[in-house]
Amino acid sequence: MRTEINTRTIAILAVDGENYEVDGCYQGEQRKAAWYNVIKTSDPSVHVDHLEAFPSHDQIRKLMN
Repeated sequence: MRTEINTRTIAILAVDGENYEVDGCYQGEQRKAAWYNVIKTSDPSVHVDHLEAFPSHDQIRKLMN
C-alpha cells in the first residue's frame, strides 16, 4: 500500500542575510511532519532533504557551508 506524501512550506528562516524555506513533508493525514527539507530561496539548487527534526539556525549554517 502506498502512502501519499504532502509537502507544505511551513517557515522562511533568515540566517546570516540569506533566506531559507523549510518544507514539512507529511505522510497521509499525519499532523506532524515525517521529515523536513531546507531550500535556499536565492538559489534553489542549494538544498538539504530529509532532516528528521525542524532545523535550527545553527544547523542551517552548518549544513549550507
